[in-house]
Amino acid sequence: MAALLVTSSGVVHAGDDPLAAEDAYRQKLFERIAPSVVFISNGQGFGSGFIVDKEGVILTNAHVVGKAQTVAIVLHDGRRAEGTVTERGADNTDLALVKIPLKNLPTLALGNSDDLRVGAWAGSVGHGRGAIWTFNTGIISNIYPSGHERPVFQTQIPLNPGSSGGPIFNRRGVVVGVVTAGITDSNSINFGIQIDVAYRTLNGLSKLCDCLVVEAPKGVPIFIDGKMAGKGPRVAVKVEKGVHEVFAVINGKMQKQKLAFPAMRHVVLK
Repeated sequence: MAALLVTSSGVVHAGDDPLAAEDAYRQKLFERIAPSVVFISNGQGFGSGFIVDKEGVILTNAHVVGKAQTVAIVLHDGRRAEGTVTERGADNTDLALVKIPLKNLPTLALGNSDDLRVGAWAGSVGHGRGAIWTFNTGIISNIYPSGHERPVFQTQIPLNPGSSGGPIFNRRGVVVGVVTAGITDSNSINFGIQIDVAYRTLNGLSKLCDCLVVEAPKGVPIFIDGKMAGKGPRVAVKVEKGVHEVFAVINGKMQKQKLAFPAMRHVVLK
């Protein structure tokens, strides 16, 4: 074990103190994430959201915006704007998109389900119980399988009302999910909606990401490169540039198609 070196000024060198290096990394991560997180008020309550496009597109929960068509937005730098709710998640998914009339905004990188691992470190920045731009950390403690009635994953991040709609990100600062309602009578049990679900249920978001969109009859399993990506009527998955194979079994017949991404981004299987 490396010895700690304390100078006459009381400063501990990070090279001799691994915890100091971890602290510095987390602090830089917060400084990078926080400017993209916004405060949202619908006039009756408040929550969190985060910027996913520099032209003013914000991802949040549907229950954060409620039934309002416009909401009040406060940015990390103090600017205020009126946001228009442009879309709510399909199939009653607790997601929504909000547009504000500002440009050149800081955004967060969006990941996919491959970035989710049980036991992995995870963090979130939001406004739990009105404590604005609060940084909380924990781990991914469970991932519900694709097709589960609640397409979520469980975290041990200590979150509170007001955190809903904020980002859940990995140690690289890549968003893997969106905070949604937790279990109020339990301690440190909270849930996130997988970012892949956001791609699938929000047309406006899938247009912003490097996503391959596949449509098929409702309930039909859709496979991309041999891996189940979800069920019809629509899935949207981030994929690498190159050739990919999409297939589904529809009415007892396999429908298969190869495509070159990103030249082709949308496939319909009938």
